[in-house]
Amino acid sequence: MPVNVIQLIEEAIEYERMAAERYRQGAQAADDPETRTLFEQLVRWEEDHERILHERLTTLKLIRGQQ
Repeated sequence: MPVNVIQLIEEAIEYERMAAERYRQGAQAADDPETRTLFEQLVRWEEDHERILHERLTTLKLIRGQQ
């Protein structure tokens, strides 16, 4: 069965959003500054991943003539 790359990237973007939200919750619940800082860094990483995936998705759609 062939993989739909665009669908896969769209799902990955959603996973990144969900992970970032969980890490935000972790940062809010953290009892110590070090743990809070760790979760905040994880949020930034997930947001970076989401941005990269969005860029690739946009490029693929342009190449394929999709919107």
